Amino acid sequence: MEFLEKAYPYNFEGITNEVYQFRFISIGNHKITKIVSIAPVEKNLNWYNVGFGNLEKNGDLVTVNDLSEINNNDYDEVLATVFMCILHFFNSNPDCTVIFFGNTFHKHKLYKQKISSNMESLEQYLDISGGKIIEEVGIIEKKQTVIRNGKPHERIVKEKDINSLNNGVNVKSIERYNKEKTAEYQFVLFNLKKINIY
Repeated sequence: MEFLEKAYPYNFEGITNEVYQFRFISIGNHKITKIVSIAPVEKNLNWYNVGFGNLEKNGDLVTVNDLSEINNNDYDEVLATVFMCILHFFNSNPDCTVIFFGNTFHKHKLYKQKISSNMESLEQYLDISGGKIIEEVGIIEKKQTVIRNGKPHERIVKEKDINSLNNGVNVKSIERYNKEKTAEYQFVLFNLKKINIY
């Protein structure tokens, strides 16, 4: 089965404050509602950031938790669905660029591994670039309690401190995505592949 064929069915929820929102259900040991948001980050360049996480309710408070540890170990299906949402976004925004990165080192590494192992499938539709920035991104270490086999376990999560980039981000380089250099990329860019009709 091709990577993108693993995607869950999803719903386009609409556009609020220029943010495109999608929803889908991850099915396994849990039934988890996931939200995918594609939001503008640099209007002059038509750059949008993609983010996704679990929809969680705590009383009247509803949040999207992109650090949630509750999952069905269905990484391929979840990421394939995120890419289907990106392609949906490109249907009405063909000249935009989508920037993609994980908010923790573990997630960022996992996402790049999945991109690298599914390049053939993704490159049918997308031009993929890897990028580096000049600034050092600060690291925040947070304690997190996760439940495994019904028992709580404490661990330290190394999270990227986006606030450390308050003065903006200076891009050092952007190049065609190279699987051999994936460890160097601090972000990944997607553009809709332009089809040559000649």
